[in-house]
Amino acid sequence: MFFTDIPSPVGSVRLASDGTALTGLWLENQKYFAAGLDPEAQKAPALPIFRKAALWLDDYFAGNCPPALPPLSPAGSAFQQAVWRQLLEIPCGQTRTYGALAAALGSSPRAVGNAVSHNPISILIPCHRVLGAGGSLTGYAGGVEKKRFLLTLEGVNTARSSTLEREKRPGFQYLPEARKNLPFAPDEPLPPPEPGKFPCPCCGYKTLPVPEKDAVAYICPVCLWENDVFDPGEDQPSDENHGMTLRQGRETFRRLGAVRKDLVGYVRRPLPEEIP
Repeated sequence: MFFTDIPSPVGSVRLASDGTALTGLWLENQKYFAAGLDPEAQKAPALPIFRKAALWLDDYFAGNCPPALPPLSPAGSAFQQAVWRQLLEIPCGQTRTYGALAAALGSSPRAVGNAVSHNPISILIPCHRVLGAGGSLTGYAGGVEKKRFLLTLEGVNTARSSTLEREKRPGFQYLPEARKNLPFAPDEPLPPPEPGKFPCPCCGYKTLPVPEKDAVAYICPVCLWENDVFDPGEDQPSDENHGMTLRQGRETFRRLGAVRKDLVGYVRRPLPEEIP
């Protein structure tokens, strides 16, 4: 048995393998972390299967749906294996309920939920795509926030999980807890800085970490106005916002609460300290 730890947008991830296939993928602090991993397992970060898994995860967290999984070999009972095969049938960006899986297997939602929670290969065997009755985000061993993060990445609007509407996929981003210990190489861009006390030129809320003239490649978390370099003019089209000008962005924000209709599901309310 072999293992390695890699950073990810949801925090540190532990991979395990028998040398040819992936036998485990656990998120940091998840329930049943490293369950079944031999205490004598050797750390082997250069193992080819770990490289394949890391490349798959990089593609996935970039906002894509990788077509082919690396070899998987999860250990479990016959019933658990049957449930995990059902999970692999759920397409990226779609969800199933515990009740629907139970009906397909001729079992009970409780039994299915127990098997789902013991899934040893998170993300690749997508247990995060299983929801409770009415679309509730329940029963994820890695934590509800990570489940919400993964579903949002796949384009599932968790704010309206009962209807499970597809939205624009946001692409690479990081949970706050994952940013703290991420070892960025010198030539890699750092994550966006935390909001400061300077007003966004679109919505006016104090979400910029630096003055407008110094703001480069920053996306306002309230209205989602985006610009590589903020232009002082109000009628300069912005490629990042589909050719919308700053004046048009402000008008759309007042009408929709976001600079573009396809981003409405991702905006958030301003924090008390961001209100002018």
